[in-house]
Amino acid sequence: MKIFGKRIKRELLWTIVGVLITAIGVLIALFAWILPRQARLREEDRKYIKETVRTEVERGIQDYLDGLPQTKNPDLKRLFERGYSLYKDEKYPEAIDTFKACLELKTKDSERRALLTLLGNAYYKLGELEQAEDRYQEALLIGKRIDDQEGKAIALGNIGLIYFSKRDLDKALKYYQDALNIDKEIGNSEGEAGDLGNIGLIYQLKGDLDQALKYHQASLEISEKIGYRQNKAIQLGNIGLIFGAKGDLDKALKCHQDALKIDKKIGCREGEAKQLVGIGLIYQAKGDLEKALKFFGNALKIDKEMGLKENEVTCLDNIGYAYWLNGDLDKALKCYEDARQLNKQIGREKSEASQLHTISLIYLQKFDLDKALKYSEDALEINKKIGFKEGEASDLSTIGIFYKMKGNLDQALKYLEDALKIHREIGLREDEAQDLSSIGAIHENKGDLDKGLKYYNEALEIFEKIGTREWIEQTKRNIERISQQMKNKKK
Repeated sequence: MKIFGKRIKRELLWTIVGVLITAIGVLIALFAWILPRQARLREEDRKYIKETVRTEVERGIQDYLDGLPQTKNPDLKRLFERGYSLYKDEKYPEAIDTFKACLELKTKDSERRALLTLLGNAYYKLGELEQAEDRYQEALLIGKRIDDQEGKAIALGNIGLIYFSKRDLDKALKYYQDALNIDKEIGNSEGEAGDLGNIGLIYQLKGDLDQALKYHQASLEISEKIGYRQNKAIQLGNIGLIFGAKGDLDKALKCHQDALKIDKKIGCREGEAKQLVGIGLIYQAKGDLEKALKFFGNALKIDKEMGLKENEVTCLDNIGYAYWLNGDLDKALKCYEDARQLNKQIGREKSEASQLHTISLIYLQKFDLDKALKYSEDALEINKKIGFKEGEASDLSTIGIFYKMKGNLDQALKYLEDALKIHREIGLREDEAQDLSSIGAIHENKGDLDKGLKYYNEALEIFEKIGTREWIEQTKRNIERISQQMKNKKK
């Protein structure tokens, strides 16, 4: 059994159900299977791999103080200490203003480069990627001018993080490779181990698990050699992710357990909580929901004690999903609602929209289509406001399916066509194909078989190009069915 399979989108599943099954009683029987199954794949793929990988990469953002705390300039020392305190307290706008004031003073090149790195990091934390990159690039130029190899490697790694955040994985990979080459050259083993780990994470996101495993194991080997225990735990966790993705749950479990032992020994509470979540997800995949809930609960307790709100949200998500799998929809709803409220408190609108989307699916399983529609519309409103195109398109597709289920085919068509436009704009080919298939199904239901066939054929062409076997087979069945209807009409 694999923890992660290919992503199964609800749009195509519900379209198939809508086309092939019209009796509401049969629909009700099927929802209990469809919704948890698609949620399992979505949650584990999106949250367990992508969120964990994203967090691990972003954890790699590097401060480079390079003597700033020991500066002989009293004005610079005073301002720097104030700015760095604000930065550590996550008061990033105030920290930015203070670091800018530092840069207006007379500084050495090395001090200026360190300040630019901190300034870039503060901008990064605010999501202002262009501003952050400008500062990192300026720091890189200074590092080149004064021949500061370690500073250059740090700047390159941070620029790699910018491109990772922009989803330009090839550029991110190039910058991480450049940083790795420098760290190897100057014998910075700790930096080398970090670079190798980051490259492994990029390969995970690119879907090349064998290559990812190679880099994580190389990072682990260096970490063991130099006694870099924190990174050893991180790499064991990353290797656990890969074994989970490959379906080797026992190996994955051992990696997470070994990482947990190290994190406990070195007192890394955040790492400990992450490994507890990883172990919980393995037990969940093994079907042992009681054990999964125990590990999620222990992780949640640590996150609450440490005030790690974002991690707390992830734990609530995982606990909610375990209850959902167990059929306890009310407990699942409470967990997701608690997570949503927490996101509102800390201003994580993107994550709040994700919770709203999940809540809408649970209400659908409870056969409350009006509430399901309302929560999806609320998610859409947030994603539009923050400009998160992928989320907006996903919400549009879901709302289209809901309107189709309510029998409002014209409204369903409008939402699905809007989703299709965005999916094409942002280059999400599988989602584009699923929208095309959904639109084809609506035209088929409206009796326009020619249009239905046209959209199914367009969907099939994309599915074949990207190699989504299960959807190729299903779409071929849809085409065969509609073709047979057209033949029957001619008789």
